[in-house]
Amino acid sequence: MVEDIRNYTLKELEERFKSLGLPPYRARQVYSWLYKNNVEDFSLMANLPKDVRERLGQVFAIEKLGLEEIETSRDLTQKFLFRLKDDSLIEGVSIPFKSRVTVCLSAQVGCKFSCAFCASGLLGFKRDLSTSEILSEFIAIRKNVSSQITNVVFMGIGEPLDNYDNVMRAIRIMNSQEGICLGARKMTISTAGFAPGIERLSKEGLQVELSVSLHAATDEKRSEILPINRRFPLKVLFEAIRKYYDATKRKVTFEYVLLGGYNTSVEDAQSLIRLMRGLNAKVNIIPYNPVISRIGFQAPTKLEVLFFKSYLAKNGIEATVRMPRGADIAAACGQLKYKMLKARKQDASEG
Repeated sequence: MVEDIRNYTLKELEERFKSLGLPPYRARQVYSWLYKNNVEDFSLMANLPKDVRERLGQVFAIEKLGLEEIETSRDLTQKFLFRLKDDSLIEGVSIPFKSRVTVCLSAQVGCKFSCAFCASGLLGFKRDLSTSEILSEFIAIRKNVSSQITNVVFMGIGEPLDNYDNVMRAIRIMNSQEGICLGARKMTISTAGFAPGIERLSKEGLQVELSVSLHAATDEKRSEILPINRRFPLKVLFEAIRKYYDATKRKVTFEYVLLGGYNTSVEDAQSLIRLMRGLNAKVNIIPYNPVISRIGFQAPTKLEVLFFKSYLAKNGIEATVRMPRGADIAAACGQLKYKMLKARKQDASEG
């Protein structure tokens, strides 16, 4: 069976080359072509002998994602629609801001956890992305943006900690000097609260950033909008977060989508403050971006946003407001797959 070569870390590839009778240094050459030069064809790897290139083409594949569409927002955010080998569709986003370009990657085809305000779970879950597919997302976006990518966030479609092994393998390849050479602190894993994955992450020895999508600070409200909370309630989740913090001493970011009239009260803020006691943490307040919703949430008023931020600040909690980027092309937080879902529903009604 032909294997995708981008599923291998460098160490694994060196061992695989040895088993094929190839010197390990050839693996480093191939890595350079793959990750530093964006080459996706063995025949173009000019410093490899012809017989080696032919051998690699027999044993390995370099699968390319089909780039179906690029949409560009008024704020220059770009959304990329990719078609996978099995015709599944995923999306990625590039977000330029001042001197940074952040790429938002998907980790799964669909999502199991069906957060009430997020479009990505509305089509259900199909499968995990492989390591090579995750890396291919990054490489395809890198080819199509004009500035150097400085940051990566796993905040696209799917729960990255539910696809732990493939996501971590991709991160290690992106972090490696021989690979993409992106600093670990420039990469963020965002989780809806997958507690076992947070505990595993605390033992990795990688300085990646952890972002937890909290959105409510009581089990009653959080279970209503994040079904994952029924499996990992706040007590379990925060036990895992505190283990992570004790092991890494790294600041934890809590994402908090403000839903107008739902989680914006002084009681909500007080509950959040109690949860965060003793942690080195900050809160990213995200005004809700309208999507198809099963509950009918509304965007918060400016007064609700200002009150929530100022109340946290007065109580010693670091808080920032993250304004939507790419909302006009449905590329903002919670909107990925929204337009795809609308198109499928329209096709079905017309059929």
